[in-house]
This record gives sequence, C-alpha cells and structure tokens, in this order.
Amino acid sequence: MIIVLAMILLTGQTVAATTEPITLTLSSKKHNFISKLPLSQEDLAWLADKRTMTIAVYGEENPPIAMNSNNGCYRGINADYLQLLKDALHVNLVLHYYDDETQALSALNNEEADLVLTSNNTSHQATTPFIISQLLFQAYPTLVTLNSNGMMPFYQLDKTVNVAVSQHYPSDTFIKSIFRHANIVSYSSNYQAMASVAKSENDYFIGDNIASNFLIARDFYQKLDIVKYWRSPLTGSYFIARENQSRLVEIINKFISALDASTHIRISHTWVDDGNLTFLTKPLSLTPKEKRWIEKNPVLRTLVNPYYAPFTVLDENREIRGLVGDILNLVQLQTGLHFQPVIAKSNSDMAEIMRKGDWDMVPTVTYSPEREDEMAFTQPFFSTPYVVVSRAENKQKDIFQAGSTVAIPAYYSLRDKLIQKYPDVHWIIVENTSTALSSLNLGKVDSVVTTQLAARYIIDHYYPETMSYQRIPNQPSAQIAFAVPRDKPELQSILNKALAEIPPKETLSLAGKWIKMPEVKIDTWDLYSRPFYILTVSAVLLILSSLLWGGYLLRAIRREKASQAALEYQLSLRQTLSNSIPVPVYITTPEGEIESYNRAFNAFFTPQQREAIHYSLFDRRSPLVHIFPVIQQEMQQGLAPDTVASHQFTLNNGAEDRTILHWMTLCPLPVPLPPVLICGWQDITESRKLMEALQVEKDKAIEASRAKSRFLARMSHEIRTPVSAIMGFLELLATGPQSEREAQESLQLAYATAQSLIGLIGDVLDMEKIESGNFELTPEWVDIEALTQATMANFAGLARQKNLQLTVSYQLNAGGILWLDPQAIKQVLANFLSNAIKFTVSGGVEIKVETQPRENDAAQLMLSVKDSGVGISEEEQQLLFKPFSQASCGKKQMGSGLGLTICKELMDRMHGTISVASHPGTGTTMSIYVQTQVSDRAPADLNNQEMALPVSSGLRVIIADDNPTNRLLLRRQLDILGYYVDDVEDGEQAFSLIKRRQYDLLITDLNMPGMDGLTLAQQVRKINPALVIWGLTANAQPDEKARCLASGMDLCLIKPVNLPQLAAAFNSITQRLENPTQTEISASLNTQLDTTVCNELIDMQALRANAMDDTAFMLELINQAYHENVKDLAALKKAMFSHDRDIVRYHLHRINGTAQLIGATSLHVLADKLENALASEQPLSLFGEDMQLLEQQLIALGKAMDNFLKREGLTSRE
Repeated sequence: MIIVLAMILLTGQTVAATTEPITLTLSSKKHNFISKLPLSQEDLAWLADKRTMTIAVYGEENPPIAMNSNNGCYRGINADYLQLLKDALHVNLVLHYYDDETQALSALNNEEADLVLTSNNTSHQATTPFIISQLLFQAYPTLVTLNSNGMMPFYQLDKTVNVAVSQHYPSDTFIKSIFRHANIVSYSSNYQAMASVAKSENDYFIGDNIASNFLIARDFYQKLDIVKYWRSPLTGSYFIARENQSRLVEIINKFISALDASTHIRISHTWVDDGNLTFLTKPLSLTPKEKRWIEKNPVLRTLVNPYYAPFTVLDENREIRGLVGDILNLVQLQTGLHFQPVIAKSNSDMAEIMRKGDWDMVPTVTYSPEREDEMAFTQPFFSTPYVVVSRAENKQKDIFQAGSTVAIPAYYSLRDKLIQKYPDVHWIIVENTSTALSSLNLGKVDSVVTTQLAARYIIDHYYPETMSYQRIPNQPSAQIAFAVPRDKPELQSILNKALAEIPPKETLSLAGKWIKMPEVKIDTWDLYSRPFYILTVSAVLLILSSLLWGGYLLRAIRREKASQAALEYQLSLRQTLSNSIPVPVYITTPEGEIESYNRAFNAFFTPQQREAIHYSLFDRRSPLVHIFPVIQQEMQQGLAPDTVASHQFTLNNGAEDRTILHWMTLCPLPVPLPPVLICGWQDITESRKLMEALQVEKDKAIEASRAKSRFLARMSHEIRTPVSAIMGFLELLATGPQSEREAQESLQLAYATAQSLIGLIGDVLDMEKIESGNFELTPEWVDIEALTQATMANFAGLARQKNLQLTVSYQLNAGGILWLDPQAIKQVLANFLSNAIKFTVSGGVEIKVETQPRENDAAQLMLSVKDSGVGISEEEQQLLFKPFSQASCGKKQMGSGLGLTICKELMDRMHGTISVASHPGTGTTMSIYVQTQVSDRAPADLNNQEMALPVSSGLRVIIADDNPTNRLLLRRQLDILGYYVDDVEDGEQAFSLIKRRQYDLLITDLNMPGMDGLTLAQQVRKINPALVIWGLTANAQPDEKARCLASGMDLCLIKPVNLPQLAAAFNSITQRLENPTQTEISASLNTQLDTTVCNELIDMQALRANAMDDTAFMLELINQAYHENVKDLAALKKAMFSHDRDIVRYHLHRINGTAQLIGATSLHVLADKLENALASEQPLSLFGEDMQLLEQQLIALGKAMDNFLKREGLTSRE
C-alpha cells in the first residue's frame, strides 16, 4: 500500500483527470439494524449536513465479499454492510467503481470520494495522508488443499511445497514460518489460486476463511477441503478516509462497534453456510482467573488414540487430525491454547498415562456417570447412536442371538448394560473399533458394537458392501466430550465456554467432511506387532517341527527308496536356496556340464545371450568358456570342500563387458554320487570404476597439497632472504664501528630490502584478497598508451640484458582514454611481460594494443603479449590459471605459480576474458579482452611520480601511539618534513591536550590501551569537527579502513609509512611553501637525471624513495655507487684470473647490493643470476660470457653516471 500511496502523491491530479469511475447500484438483502448508534449532536449535525456520501470501490471481484454484476449492481458481504450503514446513518450512498486501488485512493485524495472500501486481502494499516476504520468483519488465515490430500501436514520445516496465495495475503514471513521451504506463487484472485491447487499445480492455498469456504461450496465442492485455521493475521474489509475526515471515521467506527454478533452471523450466513467463523467475532467471556490459567498453561498434553478414526488420527507430523483435530482447531482460535499430542496406542497405555498424571485432557471420551469420579467431563460436542455391525449376508432382525460372538470396545459405557441384558451372548472385549471390524471381516466374531460415525467411516473406507449396521434400540446415543483431571476446574470451564460457542451445524459439517475424506492412512502396526511376532515365532517353530518331522520321514523313506528321496531333496534344496540369492549362482560338474542355475544367473545375460548359457562350459559358444580352464586347474590342484577359490574375469553379458569376481567351491554329495562345483560371481564393475575414480581424485588432492607445500617453501625462501639481509645490516650497525658512509650504505640497503619484502607480502595479500572476495577495483580514466609505455619501460633493461627486442604497436580505433583500473591492467601486462622475457632465449617480445568501438560510447580493449620462447603444450595450458601450478618450463624458474591465477581473477572481476595461444617451440601469445567506456579527455598523469617533500607551512601536529619506537620514527619523519609535533602515549592524554591547545592534525594509532584510536576520533569530533584526523594501522584489510572512516577519521594510513607517503598525505591538507628558484632547480635536476641515466639504466622511482626525495643525497648515492662499482669490478677481474671463488662471490654480492640500492634492474638481474650460479660449484671458466656482459654493463653505467656528475658541475670524488 505504501507504493500505491507514493504513486498517488506523485501523480495526483493526472490520474484523477484521466480516469472516469463507473457508478454502481447498491444491491443488498434487507438486514435490520437494531442497535442505536451512540452519536453525539455534532455527529448528527455533520451527517445532516453531509446527506450523501460517495464511496469508492475498486479491483476485481472477490466473491462473496464484493461482486459487480453486468447490470451495474454491487453485491456481496460489503454491499450488505453498506446497506446497514445507509439505514443506520440515514444518508444516501453513491458507489463509484475504479479499476484499481491507485485510482480509488487518488479519487479520495482529490476529494472526489469520501471513503474507499477495501474488498481484497490487504494489510489493516494506515499510511499518511489517510486514516482507516475498524474491520467491518474478521476473516482468518485458512489452509486449503485437495480433498484427497486431506491428511497432508499443515506445517513442513524440511520439505519443499508449493503454496498459492492471492493478492500477497498472508505475508511471505507468515507462510515461511509454517512451510520453511515454500515456493510461494501469487495470483490475482482467490479463484485462480484455488484452481491451481485443484489442478495439482500447487500443494496448498492460503487465503481467508470466508472466500475459501464460499468458493469451495460454489466451484470446488468435493474437490478441495479446508484443513487448518490460524488466529492471525486477521484480514477483512475496512474504510479508508483522508486525515481531515477523522469525524467521519469516528462515526464509521461507532457503527461497526454497534454491530452485534447476530448481525454478523445473519450477513455471513447469507453467503457462506459453513466455516464463516462468525462465532469468533465476540471474544470468550473468560474470568480473570481463567485468563491467568491460560497464560500459565498455554500448551495442553492431549491424550489421543491414533486408531480412533474418524475422531482422532495422526498425520506424518504426529499432529492431531480427524473430527477432534478440527474441533481443537476451533477451540484454539477462541482461546489460544495449543494441544500437544500424548499418544496412547492401547487402552492399557492410556490408563497408565492417566495414572501417572502425565496428561491435561482426553478429547474423545464417551460420557458416563460411572467415570465422573475419575475425571471431569465437558459438555458433549458430538452425539452419535450405538449400532451393531454384522456381515451383509448375515443381517437379521435379532441382533444379539444367543450363542453368538459379539465384540465391543473396552471403553464404551454401554458395555456393562449389554452384557447384563444379553447374558447368553459370548462377549469379546477389544481395543478399538478397527480391531473389532477386522475380526468380523475374518469371521472370528459374528457382530460388533460401535458408534454409528465410526462404523460408517470404517465400512465406507475399508469394507464397502461387505458389512452393514443397524441401530441398537432403546439405548441412548454416545455423547462424545472432553475429559480433564478433576483438579483442573478452570480448564473444564474454559473448554465448556469454547465448545458452547461452536455452532452444532459447524460440528456436523466437520463430521461429514471426515466421513467423505479419502485415503486416510492409519498405521496399525503397533496394534498388530505383538500378534504378528507371536504368529511369526509360531510359524518358525512349526516350520522347524515340520523340518524335523520331514527329516524323520525322509530317513524312513530312504531305507526303502534312497535314490528317489535323495533326488527330490536335492532338487527342493537347490531351488529354494539358489533362487533366494541375489547374485548369479550355478552348479556344474567337474566335466563342465551345467546342472542348474538361479534366477540371478539367468537375469545377468541379455535375452539373446541366454540361449548360449545352456551349452557346456567347454563349448566355445558358451559365454563362460574362458572360465572353464581355471575351474579345471583348481580341480587338478586339489580344491578341497569348504574352500572358496576366487578369480577375476571379464564376462560379456550380451550387451557389454562386465568385470566379475568369480568364486567356486567343491560340494561333495552322498556316495555314490560324484561331487559338484557350486560357482557364482559378484559384479564389481561399478565398484572398480568408483575405486579408480577415487584414486584419481586422491592423486589430484596429493598433487594439490604438494603444489601448496612447494609454494609455501618458495614463499619461506623469498621472505627469509630479505629478512636475513635486514638483520645482517642492522647487526653491522649495532655491533661494529662503521664510517658514516658505511652506516648510510647499510641503512639504505636495509631500507631497500624492506621495501622489496613489503612488495612480496603485498603480492601474497593480493591473492588472499581475491580468493576471499575482498579485492575491489578502482577504475578511472586511463591513457592506455602511456600506461603501456610506462610498464614496458620497467622491462626494457631486462630485455636488453637478454638481447631481446621489445616492441609495441597500437591500433586505437576507438581512442586511447579508457575507463579502467590502471593497477589491475598494469599488473596483468607486467605479468605477461615478465613471463615472456623469462621464457624467451632469443628473438623478441611484441606488445599489441587495440581498441575497437562498440555501441553507446563503449569500446573493446585487446591487449596481447607475443614472445618467441619455448611455448607451452596443450596439456600444460589447462594448468596455467590454477593456483600453485606451473608448466614444465616454469618449474625451472623461480616463481610462486600465482601470477596467471591473479591475472585470471582480475579479468573475471573486470568482466573480461584472458586467453593463451601457444605450441611447443613456436612461442606464446597471451591476450586479454575487456569491454569499457571511452573518452576524449586527458586523464591524470599515469606515471604516478611521487610528490616532492613539502616544506613546513606551520601546521601543528599531535601524535598518539602507545609504541615508543613508532612515536620516535614518526616524530623524526615529521621533523625532516619540518613540522611542529607533540607526541603522547595514549588516547586520554591526546584528548586532554586537544581540549587545551590548538592543533591542525591528529595522527593516532588504532589499537591503544584505554581509549583507542577509533574512540579518540569519535570524542574529538564532538568538540572539534574541523580537526584533520589520520589513523595508523598495520591491518591492510578493507574493513579496517572502513572502520577508520566511519569513526570520523579523514584518512587511514597503512604501516609502514615512508616519507614520500607522508609528503603526499600532507600535500592534501596544505599548500607547498617552497622557494620558487629552488623548485625550478630541483625539477631541472630531476628532468636531466631522467633523460640521461634513469630511463635507460636506473629505476628512478626506487632511487628517489631510497634517497627520501633528497636531490643532493641522490647525487651522493650515484657518486658513491660509481666509485664502489669501479673498485668491485677491478677486484672481480683479479679474482676471476686467480680462480678465487669466494672473492668472486663476495664482489658479485656487493655489485648486486649496489644495483638494488640505485634501482639498476638489468645489472641486478644479471648479478643475481651469476651469484646463484656460483652456488652450483661449476668451474669459473663456464661464466666467462656472463662476466664479460657484467663488465660491459658496469662500464656503461659508470660512464653514464660520470657524465651526469660532470654535467652537474660535480666531480667524481670519493
């Protein structure tokens, strides 16, 4: 309804202007309104002034509530209540019909109608700008199903069922509370929903009781039945008015409150005969004591006999069904009591439970004054005559003939009277009517005394046309009532009041429903289990006795006819035993003649193959011809009796080859008969296949575990290497005296190594983010050509070092400014280039970048990397994108096996595709295809160059961190940047200083004792909303950043934070206050450096980070590296000449460390390769070519650095 009101408020006058209502004539039967309305003088004056009220109705017909005839008449329950309203208020009513609720409410909102009267299943809830009246009448949720499915459970928590509803009543939440796995299907009308159940398209229909009973009586008689009512959610018709019409709604509510129960009953009976539940309109008149009793005892332990059909039966959920189940449902609607079944399967069980006191009520008791000392009875809710049942062919006038045998249930109050009146009759006391009629059907008794309802139900369902019954004359009817313990008078009174409100006609209707209910299954196993076991034991004993007696007779006959008896005995034994075995069994002579076989043997072969099983085993036409030689071999080896020999064969059954486990055993026969072989087999085809499949999966799991172990070993090595280097440098600083230059060198090398370690950990975390679903793309406008060039430049030195030609071509038909995540594209391209250069020995690597236009300013990006390397086989291509997997050529190189897996995941998240085209020896082409948007504007600079460190602009900064080392480091970094800093060790101290002093920036750790960083940020925001707050954390997960921002922080920094990161962060809150001349000088120096050394030989981004963006320090590093490389090269050549392996390894390690420090990637790769090769203990003469290449690179790097230093006016100095 909220959606409808929103549409009304948005469209308003438009709907009113374009929709013309239809005027209807009120058509209703006359119902007298007796009560006098308690209207005030103001109410009467308002009505006199109003005179005519316009009421809007809408929507499809909802019989019997609202029906529109072809001649323009408005009929139904709503019409009857409108007629009463018209007569009671003495006003004229004008009915306008609208197509739907939206139009009707729009007319009401535009004052074209005074009231809207609902007619369908809507929630009784008012929403601005409207108010609503009380419900005109109450309708209850009702469960409907097929008449043949009447015993289906009315709640299901495990099974999936289909539930039909109309107009979304009741709510999905209510339905799911009953049928947890329900498939809810909504229809536009009750008729359509109920018709779907009648056609078995759905299992249940849930609607209101008024419409359900009306449609069942009119359209689905003897097809559908109601099986359950619920107390809530209530529905019904009500009036809707504008908020300014509160007086009108008050008058309507006074009219509704004045309607008595008899008026509701008269109106509902006009349309719905049974199941209208109007007796529920008036609440039970319970005393306060009775209400308190219900609150304390909401659940009653109800003692039921599940075999007392049709009064009490149980469904598969062990819920009480039958006539009593429906009566208890009506009592529950009135009182809210719930009835928990306590099952008594016999009269002795019921007596024992009652003796222990584990019960609250018995719902089916025949009233008798003799038992009032044992229990208290309620008013009878059903009366049925006593009858005597006999077989149809024995029907006679004298129902109790002398000498006849008559069965009567033990709990009938009539029993003692009949025994006394007819002493010549042989009376048999039975458990229940079902047992008695079963005995009558078997001829064990001549007649049965029972009630007419029970007799009619059981005869109609189980013994039609074979039994008949007649009433016992001069005997009162059986009065069926509830029984409760005598110490619970409140319960007796509550039940009496509830039963008194149920109309007798309703009870009779329920009884008729269960008499006609088909397929009510009663599980009587517990009744007959004991006799069955007794009979079974007796039969077994009889069989054993017969066998013993037969053995005795056989021995006697054997003396006279030994051969004939032995033959008959063997034949009977073979047939009985063999045909009961589910696997193929056959008997053959040692000569190969099949004497007999069982049914399973015959069924194993196809009809065409069965003709061949009659041949001898040695006959080539026999399907067992290849088994016979094995049988002969076992006989020759002395197969002993009671020994089973088994062999595996492949046997064709006429359709396919089956793997069997064939067994044989020798069976000696009495002399002079020769022994025979009992053989058979077990078909193990499926089990063998399953075992093979299991072995394959096991091998896969073991290989995956090994791959993961290899990955962890690689990661352990990769992490230990930089950690060992860092510890070594720090140990040198801590334990030995070093010059200032050496100390600076150690610090820089430790810093560079730590940066590489952070990068490695970041790569592993990227994989973890992708696998856990926490990786998020951050697209932006990207110049794809510039991004490609920047990525390719990082690999130019490595390609030159391997003498590979690295080229790129562009075909940007759709433009080059694309909406992409630059980091993801760069990561994929870098992985492709790294693999291509790694696995290419000669030739080159070619990059192709293409964009093709698509619709709506879209484009498709195709980026491929083609190499002339070793190539990959088709089998190994299937493993490329799996974690921890590598091709055979990749296993010879260092790597984790995660690179292409990450690329594949990135492409999946970008809704792109990744492909590989390769053959061994012809190279590999890796390609990606991504759909994206294209633009003609220039993006931001893609080089991601670090900002220069800002000069202090007078910002006042406070640091809060409980770790003194972290505080010292951050304070030193801010001192370098030139900021005024206060530092404290916890949140309380920081908050106290902020309240007393003025600060521009707060930098706080998240995890501190006492007041943590998040709490500190929240408290500071309350007193100083303008203060900039940064959070510091070592947790790089996305949810940690979200927590920071949610607490009021402006930025979340991930530890460790270096100077360039701090500088970039400070540039976001202050303007750079630098000397313009100095800025131009720095920019000039950086530009010259980029164009001479960096772009060709040195990674300037790493060098700047290591030099903390200090140009002077950068020049000092280059000068120092130049002189150290000269010394190391000279020492290296000397050591190579003298074949001193340790000295060679030492100077190679120094060159490698210097190359890492200044970002000389090509030199680092080559030195690292030589350093690893030296560990293999191969002769130094084998490394001559690589050493020459290393010398060339060192000389080229030295000349470039020397020229640069001279051009800057500096001399190479030590």
